[in-house]
Amino acid sequence: MDLAYLRLTTLVLAVFFGVLCFVVARYLRVPAIVPLLIAGFVLGPEVLGVIDTDALGDGMRLIISLSVAVILFEGGLTLDPEGFKKAPRVIRRLLTVGVLVTWFGTAALVYLLFGLSPAMSLLAGSLIIVTGPTVIAPLLQRVRVKEKLHHILHWEGVVIDPIGVFIAILCFEWLSAESAIISHFGHLSLRLVIGIVVGFAGGKMIYWLLNKNWVSEHDANIFVFAAALFLFGISDLMAHEAGILTVVVAGLVLGWHKPPSLKYIRKFKTDLTELAIGLLFILLAAHLEVEDFIAFGWKGVILILAVLLLIRPLGIALCTFRTALTIRERLFLSWIAPRGVVAGSMASLFALELSAADLPGASFLEAFTFAVIGSTILIQGLTARTVAGVLKVREAEKKGWLIVGAHYFSRKIAEFIARITGGPCVLVDTNADAIQRARMEGLTAIEGNALSPETVPADLLPAIGNVLALTDNRDLNELICVNWAEYVPKHRLYRWSYGESESAAAPGGVGIPVWLDLAKPSSIAYDLRHKEAQIRIRRFTAPLKNRKGTVSLVAGIQGKIRFPELTATGASEGEMLQLQQLTQHLPLVTRPEFVIRETEAELLPVLKQLFELAQQAYPELAEIDILTSLLEREKNFPTVLSYGVVAPHARCAALKESICLIARVPGGIDYPVPGGERARLVFLLISSEADPEMHLILLAEIAKIASDPVMVERILEAPGGIEVIQALLEMEQ
Repeated sequence: MDLAYLRLTTLVLAVFFGVLCFVVARYLRVPAIVPLLIAGFVLGPEVLGVIDTDALGDGMRLIISLSVAVILFEGGLTLDPEGFKKAPRVIRRLLTVGVLVTWFGTAALVYLLFGLSPAMSLLAGSLIIVTGPTVIAPLLQRVRVKEKLHHILHWEGVVIDPIGVFIAILCFEWLSAESAIISHFGHLSLRLVIGIVVGFAGGKMIYWLLNKNWVSEHDANIFVFAAALFLFGISDLMAHEAGILTVVVAGLVLGWHKPPSLKYIRKFKTDLTELAIGLLFILLAAHLEVEDFIAFGWKGVILILAVLLLIRPLGIALCTFRTALTIRERLFLSWIAPRGVVAGSMASLFALELSAADLPGASFLEAFTFAVIGSTILIQGLTARTVAGVLKVREAEKKGWLIVGAHYFSRKIAEFIARITGGPCVLVDTNADAIQRARMEGLTAIEGNALSPETVPADLLPAIGNVLALTDNRDLNELICVNWAEYVPKHRLYRWSYGESESAAAPGGVGIPVWLDLAKPSSIAYDLRHKEAQIRIRRFTAPLKNRKGTVSLVAGIQGKIRFPELTATGASEGEMLQLQQLTQHLPLVTRPEFVIRETEAELLPVLKQLFELAQQAYPELAEIDILTSLLEREKNFPTVLSYGVVAPHARCAALKESICLIARVPGGIDYPVPGGERARLVFLLISSEADPEMHLILLAEIAKIASDPVMVERILEAPGGIEVIQALLEMEQ
C-alpha cells in the first residue's frame, strides 16, 4: 500500500473513531478514555491492523506535540483563579511535595522490583507524576464533589502537567545524553523562564487584541487557537519543550482577564480538545503491543497496586498535614489520581526515541505508563461516584435559583421560591426599572445580561443550582439554558416556551420547557398589574385539580420546588403557586364566614357586627377606628345604590389586601335607597391604601350587582355564604 495513502487512512480513522468514542462514552456515561483505549488497541496492528502508527514516522511526534499544546491551553483557560484561594496550601504542596513523593516513590519501587538503572527508574517515575485535565475535568463533571475538593483536583490536574513534563524531559536528557547533570538543570531553568515569560506576554497580548475589538467576535475562536499554536512554536524554537508551560500560562492569563468572548472561546477550545484527545489516544493505544504487558508480569501488578494504594495516599497525607480538610476529604483525594493523555504521550515519545537509539527499557516505559493509565481510569474513574457517596463528599444540592426576567410575574415566582427553599433567588434583567422595583420589594436583583454567567457576582454564583428563563423570546430562553449548562445540571434548567411540543425535550435541546400553554410572561405580568389575574398560594394534600381559569405554576414540597407538569402523579403535600385569570374580584376578597344574615333594623348594629368579623380575621384592624369615620360619611354622603344595596367603604393603611363583608337583611334596614325601598344588602368594603385601583374595581363590581335586581335577589335568597360566593363567581361580565 502506498505510504501516503496509509498515512491518510491512519489519520482519518483515528479522528473518526476518536470522536465516535466520545459519543459512545457520553451515551454509556463512562470515562471517554475507556472506549478510546479499547478502540485504539483493536484498530491497531495487534488486532485489526487498520491503523498503523509506524506509517506516520516523525509525524507522530508532531501530532503529539500539537495535540498536547491544544489540551493544555484549554486546561489553562478553565482554571479559576478564585479556586486557588479555596485551598492554596494544599495545592502548593501537591505541586511540590506531592510531585516529589510520586516521582521518587515510584522510581524506588521500579528500581527494587525490576532492577532498572537509577536513571531509567527516575524516568519511569516522572511519567506518572501528571494526572492531567483530560481525565480530571470529565470526572469532576460527572461526580460533583465539594467545591474545595473540586478546585484542588482541577488545579493539580492542569498545573502539574507542565511540571511533570519538564521533570520527565530532565530525566530523559540525563539518560540519553552524556553531558553533566548541571547542564540539564540549566536547560530546565531556561524552559521555565521562557515558558512563563512568553506565556504571560502572549496571554496579555491576546487579551489586549480581543478587548480592543481588533479581532471580531466572528474570528475570535480561530484567532485564539492560532495564537496558542504560535506561542507554542515560538517557545519550542527557543528551548525544546518550553511550549508546554507557555500555553498553560497563556491560557491562565487569558482566562484570568475574561475577555468578552471568553465563553465562546472556551466552548470552541473544548471541542478542539476532545478532538485532540480522541486522535491522540487512538494513535497511542494502537502503538501498544500485548507482549510488553505480558512481560510486565506479577511484579507489574504489585507496582500498579503500590502506586494506587501506597504512593498516592502517602503524598496526600503529607500534603494535607495540618490542614482544614477532613479525614473523608483526604481519603477521597487519596483515591483520585487518574492519569491521562499527557502521560501516555510522553511515554510513547520517549519509547520511540529510546528504541531509535537502541537504549534498553523503551518497552517497559510504555507498558508501565499505559498500565497505570488504564488501571487508574478503570478503577478510580468508574468508582469515583460511589466512593464520593460513601465518604459523603458529594456536593450538596444547590438551593439557589436564577430567574431571568424581573417583571412582576417573575418577582412573584421569586418570592415563592425563596420562601419555600430558604436559598437565594436571584433575578437578572437588562431593564433597570424592573431591577429597581425588585430591589424595593426586598429581592436580590442584578442588572445585566443573563447570557453570561459572569454577570452573577462570584459570591452568589456557587449557590445557583437552578435556572428559570422567563423572557418572551423562546429562542433566547433556550440560549440562556445552553450558556448555563456548564454551571447547572441540565435537569435543573427550565425555560418558558409557549406552544412547544414534547419534542423540545428530545436529546439536543437544552432546558426543560415549562408552562407550554401559558401566554408570554410579559402578558401575564400585565394581567397581574391590571388586576385581570392574580397569583395565589394553595395548600394541597393530593394531586391538585385546577379550577376553571386557574394554572398551577410551581409546587413547594418539603423545601423543594417542583413544576406540576414534571411531577409524577401521586399523593403529595405542600403549597402550590397558582395563576388565576380574574373575571370577578369580589369572590376573591370575600369568605363564607364574611357573609351574615341579620334581622336588625338599623345600619349601625349591622356595621358593628361586620367590623367585628373583620377584626377577628385581621387583628391589625383591632386598634383602628374605621367604624366612626364610616358612619360619619354615611350620614353626610350615603353610599346608597339601587334595589336596596348599600356599600359603605374605607381604605386602611394597616391592610395589605382588600376584604369585603356582606350582610343580608331581608326585612330591610331603616335606610332609604332610591325608589323608596329599604336597604336589604350591605357590602362593607375595606381596602389597602397601597392598592387604590383594586378599591375602585371592587366598588364597580358592587355597583354592577346593585343594577341587577335578579342578582340582588339571588344573593338575598342564598342559603349560606358558600352559595353567595358561587353566585358572585357566576355573575355575568
